[in-house]
Amino acid sequence: MKKLFLALLLLVSSLTVGSLAQTDMSDDELLQAMDFARYGAFFALGQSGGSGTLTMEILAERPDGSKRAVIQGSNKNLPSGFVFRIDYLEPEELAGDVFIITQDEIFFWNPDLITPLNVNGRFEVFGDATVAEVAGIFFSGNYTVTERMDVTLEDGSAGLQLNMVATHDFVAFPKAEVTANAQTLQPINLKLFDESGDLLHDNTYESYTEFDAGPIFQQQLLDNRIVPVNQTLLNLLTFQIQPLDDDLFDPNLLGE
Repeated sequence: MKKLFLALLLLVSSLTVGSLAQTDMSDDELLQAMDFARYGAFFALGQSGGSGTLTMEILAERPDGSKRAVIQGSNKNLPSGFVFRIDYLEPEELAGDVFIITQDEIFFWNPDLITPLNVNGRFEVFGDATVAEVAGIFFSGNYTVTERMDVTLEDGSAGLQLNMVATHDFVAFPKAEVTANAQTLQPINLKLFDESGDLLHDNTYESYTEFDAGPIFQQQLLDNRIVPVNQTLLNLLTFQIQPLDDDLFDPNLLGE
């Protein structure tokens, strides 16, 4: 079962901050550095063994029109494994919807339900089940580099492009191409392909920010090329490492 992207981020928690602009880095070191540049704040949470919250605005263009939501995400490392919770804050018709993601299952609850539902399949954001897969895809452990080249970015600065292939059958996208700033190693664009090389998704990292816990993307635009009308902008508003009660992540306590 596919996990929500924030749950995936904590699986690589051994990264340390280093010199990201070194030209003599190995392929594996480059992949780790690019993961950290996008999700360093989440890695810090994983290393602390603690918990935290974030808020994110989701702006979506779909065949049936534009949509907007604000979610609160809660994360915690429990003895049973990493768990994640999503609470919809906006819009009004979704407020009160809750998803809890454990290592093996996804549960859904809203005020109209007596008990939470065990949800099969992938979590959908406004009808696009690929948002979770694409937004949080990480490179280290999932991909190996097949080609590495210097490129010039649109603003004239030096860039680095890596062509990659998946290392495991369970990786959602068999081929990928990432373009990053050569100095910071912050990814700017990520293209995801099927086995035959057809473009499935085009992910642009619009901007980055940094919280006390570390660096993280601020905005990223997800362009679904399978359904070209489907575009999703993720806008990260807040991120904070803080203590959270275990009960918050217990599906059996939803609604109590």
